[in-house]
Amino acid sequence: TTTRPRSPLTRPDPALLVLEDGTVLRGSAYGARGARTGEVVFTTGMTGYQETLSDPSYVGQIVVQTAPHIGNTGANSQDMESRRVWVRGYAVRDASRIHSSWRAEQSLDDLLEAEDVVGISDIDTRMLTRRLREGGTMRGGVFSGDALAASEDELVERVREQPTMHGASFFDEVTI
Repeated sequence: TTTRPRSPLTRPDPALLVLEDGTVLRGSAYGARGARTGEVVFTTGMTGYQETLSDPSYVGQIVVQTAPHIGNTGANSQDMESRRVWVRGYAVRDASRIHSSWRAEQSLDDLLEAEDVVGISDIDTRMLTRRLREGGTMRGGVFSGDALAASEDELVERVREQPTMHGASFFDEVTI
């Protein structure tokens, strides 16, 4: 994980979301910087993004939000479903870099960074969701910061080398 400018007006760093079928989406880094791989899934909730992130059922996954605008209410400790954020990666179309809720304790971007979740914004989540609906779940990866030193072909190969979720058990990880 690398540090980044904190101003919501600063141009974000580049990021890639790579699927095992060779699809590469180019966007902006969101949250922590680095590399995360996992099963790519989507959720259709228009609200409750913080509850989704902290839901243990999403452990080991990269969650794609189908709602276009995410983060405008920020994040707070009261809206957590569990003790931490469980997703490995996060993908949104339009990330609100400024939050406006009186309940917010931090921005969603700051929560993702604090929880070491590598995310991407400014991608076509509608196309991505259709691809997942038609092709089924796929392994994928979100890459930003130093992880972008590798070529796109190397990143696709890295994703393909990851184990599938079939037969995976996260019971010990998510229970206390």
